[in-house]
Amino acid sequence: MSSGLLDEAVRLAQGPDPAAARPLIDALLAKRADDPDALTLLGLVAQRTGDDAAALDAFARARKGDPDNPARLGNHAIALKRAGLFDDAIAALQRSLVLRPGSAVTLANLGSCLIAAERPEAAERPLREAVAANPQHFEAWNNLGVVLARTGRQSDAIAAYRRALAIRPDHVETALNLIDALAADGEAAAAETLATNMVRRMPGHARAANQLGGLLEARGAVSAAIDTYDAAFQSETPSHPVGVNLARALIGAGRYDEAIAITDRLIAALPSVTTPLALKCAALDRSERTGELQTLMGLDRFVTIIDVTTAPGFASMADFNKGLENELRRHPSLTFEPEGLVTRHGRQSDDLAAAPTPAFSALTRIATEALREYVDALAQDPHPFVQAKPDKWTLTLWGTILTPGGAVEPHIHAPNWLSGVYYPAMPKTNGEEGWFAIGALPVSLGAGGTRHSYEPRAGRMILFPSYLWHTTLPFGGTQDRISFAFDLVPAGIGRPHSFRK
Repeated sequence: MSSGLLDEAVRLAQGPDPAAARPLIDALLAKRADDPDALTLLGLVAQRTGDDAAALDAFARARKGDPDNPARLGNHAIALKRAGLFDDAIAALQRSLVLRPGSAVTLANLGSCLIAAERPEAAERPLREAVAANPQHFEAWNNLGVVLARTGRQSDAIAAYRRALAIRPDHVETALNLIDALAADGEAAAAETLATNMVRRMPGHARAANQLGGLLEARGAVSAAIDTYDAAFQSETPSHPVGVNLARALIGAGRYDEAIAITDRLIAALPSVTTPLALKCAALDRSERTGELQTLMGLDRFVTIIDVTTAPGFASMADFNKGLENELRRHPSLTFEPEGLVTRHGRQSDDLAAAPTPAFSALTRIATEALREYVDALAQDPHPFVQAKPDKWTLTLWGTILTPGGAVEPHIHAPNWLSGVYYPAMPKTNGEEGWFAIGALPVSLGAGGTRHSYEPRAGRMILFPSYLWHTTLPFGGTQDRISFAFDLVPAGIGRPHSFRK
């Protein structure tokens, strides 16, 4: 290979116009199609020009031709991470560390991959080793702060973020992470000061505006929070999350018509995301625009009740329902009143959609088929719920056990598209105690709301749009109330159920 040609290709690949290196890289590969150096350059150029799929392919080929080169492993790992293939990325970085022990860059990348894979506890050790090997590695300090924050050690996270900022005072992500940690550690005034400075420094920055707005709301300065959200939302590139917070705050302040105008803008800009539909429902309810509310909720059109009569692999529904209860009660993820969720006086599981046990597997099949039939039967029309119908989706499913006196407070499952609940049994209650209700609004939006109740029964499944506010009504007696909720999660938009928020 011509070293001069390679050197020039390297210079161009690292320059302001990386695509200019492609003809030289093509010439190098024409001479030797499996050359690791040329393939590495090809991957770097693809990465810098936004073609992640081509980068992943090029780095994989480079690694194949030079399998014990730590740098090739590292490049491939970063591409794997960007593709969401976290386990493969972690394995590549671990192999690289065997070949080049103690590399600060590799340790830092391993920690970052473990965070992305929702394994913050495992990420702490390599990140600590990274900053020990190179105390000036600000990204490792920042990621160590993320790990410490996610594992509940906010004061330690604050110290890590400050170490990172001492090295790179202008690093925006670290400064924003510090705001969150300060707020979580009870240092609201310090967090607000820093958030105010960040908003002034970066007008229109979505995360900074949301942080400052949230801090202002928390201390009762609702008008100032609305002004903060609005200034960011009116920027050249308005943020959908900022718009959602703006609409929510306007509803809380009783400014319903303004909230509806914002939700309409959000729906028009990103029709595949259903959260604005929920806020518009709340604003219409609060402003007593009953006809518009009924049309948007579409209860007669979009809520479906299915009484399940057979379960695959079970001789009877009674056996199936008892199996569901037994498997749920034994499941290790059951957590009492999970933080950040709305279960009260009860336990909830993590995602069960991939659980291998017989009853969970059968319910996953039943729910998936019900969702598929619902999607296939929904005729196309201008309603925004129909317009948001996804082409690709997955299922998420979880179980809840409420004790007498318990309830699930009003909430939505947006940005998911379609939700459901299945009841393996129902305790004896009085009237509508323990029933499923749509339309009840949360305290954050003033509570109340126009409620529509549905009776749960053993073997009953209720499907409903994910943007509809819903709740479980409190109940008495002596028996637990068991239910399984599930969502159709649109690819690239929705969120699977998880305790890891």
